[in-house]
Amino acid sequence: MKKWLIGVFSVAVVVGVALIFFNMREEQRVAGGTRTVSADTELITEQASIEDVIQTTYKQRNYNLQDPYVIPDPYGIAPLTALVKFETDEPLKITVTVKGKDQASTITKTFSGYETSHEIPVLGLYPDYKNTVILEGESKDGTITKKELTISTEPLPEDFLNTELVKVEKGKMENGLTFIIPSSMYAYAVDANADVRWYSTLYNSHILKRMDNNNFLFLTRKTDKYNQLVEMNMMGQVSNSYVVEVSNYEGWGIIHHDAVELPNGNLLATAHDTSQYIEDEMVEIDRGTGELVDQLNMRNILPEDFYEEYDGPSAEDGDWFHQNAIWYDESEEDILVSSRHQSLIMEMSYPEGEIDWILAAHEGWPEEYEQYLLEPIGEDFKFPGGPHAVMTLLDQDNDEATKDILLFDNNIAITRGDESVSEEYSRGVQYRINTEEMTVKEVWSYGKQRGKSFYSRIVSDANYLSETGNRLITAGYTYSEDDNMRSIIVEVTEDDQAEVVYELKVTGFEEGSHRQIYRSERMPLYPEQVNFEL
Repeated sequence: MKKWLIGVFSVAVVVGVALIFFNMREEQRVAGGTRTVSADTELITEQASIEDVIQTTYKQRNYNLQDPYVIPDPYGIAPLTALVKFETDEPLKITVTVKGKDQASTITKTFSGYETSHEIPVLGLYPDYKNTVILEGESKDGTITKKELTISTEPLPEDFLNTELVKVEKGKMENGLTFIIPSSMYAYAVDANADVRWYSTLYNSHILKRMDNNNFLFLTRKTDKYNQLVEMNMMGQVSNSYVVEVSNYEGWGIIHHDAVELPNGNLLATAHDTSQYIEDEMVEIDRGTGELVDQLNMRNILPEDFYEEYDGPSAEDGDWFHQNAIWYDESEEDILVSSRHQSLIMEMSYPEGEIDWILAAHEGWPEEYEQYLLEPIGEDFKFPGGPHAVMTLLDQDNDEATKDILLFDNNIAITRGDESVSEEYSRGVQYRINTEEMTVKEVWSYGKQRGKSFYSRIVSDANYLSETGNRLITAGYTYSEDDNMRSIIVEVTEDDQAEVVYELKVTGFEEGSHRQIYRSERMPLYPEQVNFEL
């Protein structure tokens, strides 16, 4: 099988080099450089040649349920997957099971419909392991036929991060795997035992999220910079690819922190505007053509002195805003953004950029912005400092006038905030905003009780888990007692005194390596609807 894969990839490389790829481009010239937005077809073309080899090989003999064609990692992108392909005389509904190391870690998926031609994606294999995979075919009269396979996998790469299970109460956890999203290199997913069950060999930075069509939106790199958004499924099969290039930018990421899918299907991504300032603009990419549709710059929304007089972290790079999150609020048809260097969360219309409200400490704001500033309620209220990962929650109190948001409060006072507690702890925090009265109060938080051991001055994440009401909190850049770097991922209950039901410690990276964990997400490995075909 290894020789077969080498042959497939050799063909892909030869074909990829020989072909001239068509890129649809939209160039925008601005002060300081040129930005190019492209729909790129290189990965798709390479994968088409791989699929041609698979189909040609498959046609050379007859494969059935008892003797299927098995291709581990068919696209060379997701090593813990396999494709199983076969024909049956009568229509069968197929269930695939990857046997776990315990009952709770067994992964099972039943594919809808009765078919005679089957292309079954196998997900959730263990690395460096002889995996037991069970295929079960059920006919319309209820007759069941089974086949047990063994699929062997290679070890994880030597430079893979280490994931240690600190605590687990499986009965209290949200279903699904924990997807671990780094600032650079391998994105991966672990089960409740902290065993790796999926990863991609495409380097990833900051962005891995499931789209409406159940594909992943995944940020990787076309050059030495993270500048390529790809849409792909769990097998690594790419359906769309977009590249953003900026001629005068020397940093690590051109698409730098986040991207979301808009209701019209287009993508809205954080980018740079190629002037003397960075990380303060969003670009909208046409999903069909790859062209630049629109853009929104924070310098057109916030006061001039915020960027002209900024002297905080990375001021020499023009990084006055440092946008690290976008959240599209379907109920309001607005977007929320998070700014590390202005220590603010802001809701506004898109693409107009009209401000609805601003969650930020009140010092330093011009009079004309006071109308947007939320007034805090409660003696123990604290504004976020250097925040990340804002999201809106479903209605929490049956009040149309309120909106609940969850975010990670890094708690570092940069341009504003409470310096008396700055850098003492970090936390996940839920705020309740009354949009009619323009007030805000804290309703839940976790992290302060862990003190400096949970403090993360950069990156990090907070997610609401809808089935259980639990929260998944990532403190991505923390120090252990011996000053080694680590990322901490905890799932906690929604109680006022939150209980930890799952905790991971991720190590194996050094300070400044850019390999810390940026986000973590809880998702099923198989989406509800699986759309896969060669």
